[in-house]
Amino acid sequence: MKKIKTFAVYAIFISSLSSLMTAQTSLGSSNLADGVKVMRSNRNSTPFLMNEFKVGYGVYENGETTTPQKINYDAYGNSLVYKDAGSGQTLKMLDAKFVGFIIKSEEGDVIFAKIEGNAFDKEKNEERYYQLVSPPSKAVIIEYEKEFDDPNANGWTSSQNNTKTGEYDMDTKYYILNKNKKYEEVKLKEKSLLKVYKDKKDQLSKYIKTNNIDIDSPEDMVPLVEYYLSL
Repeated sequence: MKKIKTFAVYAIFISSLSSLMTAQTSLGSSNLADGVKVMRSNRNSTPFLMNEFKVGYGVYENGETTTPQKINYDAYGNSLVYKDAGSGQTLKMLDAKFVGFIIKSEEGDVIFAKIEGNAFDKEKNEERYYQLVSPPSKAVIIEYEKEFDDPNANGWTSSQNNTKTGEYDMDTKYYILNKNKKYEEVKLKEKSLLKVYKDKKDQLSKYIKTNNIDIDSPEDMVPLVEYYLSL
């Protein structure tokens, strides 16, 4: 595998998260022939984050990457998947050693980092992929998680042996770094952010007013969080 020539390193936490490196020039390669077939999709919905597979690649801790190909994030199984060029089947990538992955788009690279559960104010049970809202900043991240709504689930009975079809429902959560440098969940509301930063509420309120900031998107929170962390 070739190493990417130039990287921007996204250090999330020294002890709890490996660095995520994003390619700027050449791309590495990796054999993914040992993928596991994914068969959870149905006609109504899929477990995947995106409706269409996009070109992207996984990133290892040492900066090496997988071969660029059409990939997607399985938000139900918390894994990276790809389309096999020959069969067209959806296969699970062997991503245990990934520190993140990158999806290429016309608007710019979409970067996900693998973050451990102990990096959160309310510790989570597992390590998951989270989108960095404004890389290389680690101040604001997004969690995408899908749950399967099975209309036939009743004791031992499930949709596996019934004709009704279940659906995958997306749950999107936003997190910001608090004063202890732990991720804390917030809503896309000024009140929610100020609740986390109540120790500097007056200063932040003034900053919001002076800069005429409305929190309508996760991107709007980035300058506020960065400002708070600089105080």
